[in-house]
Amino acid sequence: MRRTHLAFGFVLIGLWAVVLESMAVTVALPAIASDFAIPASTATWVVGMSQFIIVALLLPMAALGEAIGIRRLYVIGLLVFAVMSVACILTPSFAALVIARAFQAVGTAAVMSINFALARVLYPSKSLGTAIGIMATSVAIATTAGPALAGVLLEISGWRAVFLLMLVCSVIGGIGAAILLPPNQPSNRRYDLQDAVLVALTLVCVLYVLNGLAAGWSRGMIAAAAIGAIAGFVRLTRVSRGKVGAVFPLDLLALPVFNLSVVAAIFAFAAQSVGFIFLPFYLVLDAGLSPMDMAIVLSVWPFSTALLAPVLGWMSDRLPAGPIGAVGLFVFAAGFVLLALMPPDVGAAGVALRLAACGIGFAAFQTPNNRLVMLSAPPDRSGAASGVISLARQFGRALGTAIAAVLLAAAPAGATTAMTVAAGLALVGATAAVLRARAIRDRTAH
Repeated sequence: MRRTHLAFGFVLIGLWAVVLESMAVTVALPAIASDFAIPASTATWVVGMSQFIIVALLLPMAALGEAIGIRRLYVIGLLVFAVMSVACILTPSFAALVIARAFQAVGTAAVMSINFALARVLYPSKSLGTAIGIMATSVAIATTAGPALAGVLLEISGWRAVFLLMLVCSVIGGIGAAILLPPNQPSNRRYDLQDAVLVALTLVCVLYVLNGLAAGWSRGMIAAAAIGAIAGFVRLTRVSRGKVGAVFPLDLLALPVFNLSVVAAIFAFAAQSVGFIFLPFYLVLDAGLSPMDMAIVLSVWPFSTALLAPVLGWMSDRLPAGPIGAVGLFVFAAGFVLLALMPPDVGAAGVALRLAACGIGFAAFQTPNNRLVMLSAPPDRSGAASGVISLARQFGRALGTAIAAVLLAAAPAGATTAMTVAAGLALVGATAAVLRARAIRDRTAH
């Protein structure tokens, strides 16, 4: 058991590397733009392009992990990530940096697609919720601390030091995982490269539509991408039906507990994204907080999630996870309602209490929900289930960003409306969670 815990610790270190990949690099964008004398809008390609590649490859990488073994894919993914971190550190030009980041995103997708599957390999079902809760805490800490660490490194040594931090985490995580992770048998199923390419192109089209709506891109291009996404999904549904281990996991999405959990996750992350985008505007423009006070108040949300995720994971191993997740989403929605009803003079403490309700509710939903998704899939489909969890998070955030952009265009200071919309999104997720509880009862009865 000691070896198992140590192996899991190295998995978390590797996960830190890929979380920093987006959070820390975003903070470094102004320094990168200044160093290469490029416009800020051009510098955002370092992050934006990476997002497209990661989303496109999550399901193909998950299927590849099942085919060759998730331990092998995890180590290879961190190796690619580490090598490309070195390339980013040594890059002589912005174009070379963009290319290195593109290949680094491939490694990120490999790691993100199977991290929950690794937890299932390491721990039995009775402990899986606790492991997933610890993983959620680790991600929350990395998400919160990443920008601060990046800021310190930028101040001391410049933007290349940010990639050095990612390199160190990926090397430590990769070596530890290679030594300590137990070997798992690959499925020996043939990897369908044609389906993998189709899945990637379809997901890129969906993400383009969501980002295009958020950024006001060409309507013609958005319409073309939407048509491509629909055509891709229709084709994938046809070729994946009845296929064992398909890249597009139609076999898993046909399971009521699985698909309702995924729907709940998408809407929960969409609500979270709307809140994260609008709250800084409200706290600075309406509540009159300084940027420092705003940062402290906003940290209450991820801190609450990080603190409670392991506890709620432990509870989900011992109590029915479905009701816990449903109650969590109702608390999450209630937090947004309280934010929408805030009086103008509520003060920082009042906002913090409401954000704590959001963080607690989200933690109560996320960990039990991820546990249900993983355990509703057969063991040999753990890679695909893990990939779907990561994909739901990415698409939920993209959907929330698109909704927030529409709201900002309609009413730039409409925080009350935004919090009401976020509450509505959370309630849609809660409805899916309630329906899931009914599906679990029906499955148990049979």
